[in-house]
Amino acid sequence: MKNRSTIIAFVLLLLFISGSIWLVFEYVSTEKQRDLDDWHARLNIMAESQQHAIENWFAEQAGYIDELANNPLLQLYVSQASSAELANNETSRGQLQHLKNLINATADHASVFTPIKNIKSNQQNTINDGIAVVNDSGVLLSTRYFPVKDAAVIESYRMALKKGSSYISDIYDAGPGDDGSRQPRLIMVAPVTSVQSISSSDYRAAVIAVINPEKSLYALLLKEWLTTNTEESLLVLLDAASINYLSPLKDGYEIFHSQARAADKSITAEAVVAETVGGFTTQQDYRRTPVLATARLIRNTAMMLVQKIDVDEALAESKAHQRFILTIFLLVVFVVTISFIAIWRHATSLRLQRATRRLKARAELLNAIGDSINDHIFLLNHKNKLVFINDALARSFAIENVDIRGKALNHIFNTEITRQLLDVKPAGINETVRNIEMRLEFDGTRHDYHVSVVPLSHPDYKRSHLFVMHDITKLKDAQGRHNRLMGGIISTLAQVIDKHDPHCAHHSERTREVAVSIAQAMGLPHDRTESLAMAALLANIGKLYIPAEMLTTVEPLNEEQALMLRENINYSVEILKDLEFDGPVIDFVQQKNECLDGSGYPQGLSGEAIFQESRILSVANAFVAMTSSRAYRPGKPIKEVLDILISEADSRYDRHVIAALFHVAENHSDWVDWQQVSE
Repeated sequence: MKNRSTIIAFVLLLLFISGSIWLVFEYVSTEKQRDLDDWHARLNIMAESQQHAIENWFAEQAGYIDELANNPLLQLYVSQASSAELANNETSRGQLQHLKNLINATADHASVFTPIKNIKSNQQNTINDGIAVVNDSGVLLSTRYFPVKDAAVIESYRMALKKGSSYISDIYDAGPGDDGSRQPRLIMVAPVTSVQSISSSDYRAAVIAVINPEKSLYALLLKEWLTTNTEESLLVLLDAASINYLSPLKDGYEIFHSQARAADKSITAEAVVAETVGGFTTQQDYRRTPVLATARLIRNTAMMLVQKIDVDEALAESKAHQRFILTIFLLVVFVVTISFIAIWRHATSLRLQRATRRLKARAELLNAIGDSINDHIFLLNHKNKLVFINDALARSFAIENVDIRGKALNHIFNTEITRQLLDVKPAGINETVRNIEMRLEFDGTRHDYHVSVVPLSHPDYKRSHLFVMHDITKLKDAQGRHNRLMGGIISTLAQVIDKHDPHCAHHSERTREVAVSIAQAMGLPHDRTESLAMAALLANIGKLYIPAEMLTTVEPLNEEQALMLRENINYSVEILKDLEFDGPVIDFVQQKNECLDGSGYPQGLSGEAIFQESRILSVANAFVAMTSSRAYRPGKPIKEVLDILISEADSRYDRHVIAALFHVAENHSDWVDWQQVSE
């Protein structure tokens, strides 16, 4: 009955906790959506304000251009130029000078072109802006440094005359400036009619303005008065394949940065809102930073304004509010839980007493189990004094397991073994279980042990360490016999390989010797060097599948035979694939013919994709092959071989491996014997 009541109480507590969690997360979700809606409205207001400011800027610039295009004197000049009535007289020269002054004054007043008074007389043509009057024959009048031959200017002129009204181009890249940075430019065109034109669409020329938006239009996007840190306004252009950024960006991204419009997770927030003007999204922007964003179309252009802010800044207050709610909730749950536990403890005090008795019995059982284990177990306190030893340890050293507490470890072991065991004990605050193999001698007999040192965290045994010594002497002896057997088998296989290809006698052993020497010179760990040595001995085992007559021929191989010879790598992998090695020996063998530049085989790997051991094996194999004598040729001198290898460094071979080989070769005069041709 009591158990049933306890179960019901726990079920009610769980229902309370789970229901509270659900309600809190529902509330938090609602609050988050409310904050998102608030930011949607705020970004809409900002975007519409920016849109209005930018469209006013375009209207202001268009007003300057239209005013110039509708000037009667300019229309008269265009009419005369079109009808060849322009003569070289005082009236014409005065008219021309007046128009030049009018164009320069317009450029100066608009403040988006470089006025003539601001251009040094010796300045190079890197300005690429200004105003010009253009007809089908070319430029009639222009400010200084107007980009006459700019293809964008010519195309904009044609578009305006074809459209029959004013035309605004997209912001485009006008080429590098003096400092090498890109120069953004914008073209505005206003058609000009002749002075006596009957039709309003009888255009004879056009006023073209090439505008530098850096100091005017882009300044509208900065919004230095804002109190936010990450809010950003951008001009973008969406085409069929990509989204192009037409205004300055953050974090080192250059203007005219472009990103593909992918139909996957790589699509940016700017592309999403530009496709659905007026929409709202929470997605990553061009910097791969999560943002809130919306967009507006700029009237009379194909450009769009994107208004965005980083999610972290926008929702910082919302997240703090959520954390506050969760904290309050956890406190409430904690209080309720503590109250429940207090009641439950009061109701189960008698059962706790029975549990204490059971725990004591369990401790006695664990002691009995520990004493029945053959491993040597002892416990040291923080002063390295013995607290406990099991019966197996006491029996092994003929010690009376009575009053052992408080004695030093050398009461059991001699001074040297005591020092070795204490050196194993970890030191420091963040102690972890430590496992190590040790070789100890008792009465002249070798014993191998696997020693585990476990730091205890229980208050009663704080800073104490439990030592468990498992005797692995027989296991190590068996492992030694296994390793010797494996070494003998590998050596026998190497001899079989060499006998199958008499021209390469001792090739495997020599390759192993060179590879191991290089590995040691490069400071490779012992286990990796051992795996490399085994790979060197087995690297050519696949040649057993190659006909002996093909291996021993002195004639050049045809294409089919060359392909078969290259297949020996795959044959080697096939032979070795079911064997278990200590390390990726098969991978070393498979990659020995790979090159750093990817021109090798069989997988065409390159660079860091190739194991370092495989790069060592590749150099050692080539070195032995070139220095060793063959029946059909003598071995090359070591110096010549080293020169050949260094000439192919960084393309086929690793330069660091070759450098190590240079160092090793100086100390191996016995390698010269490989170059002698035997009868």
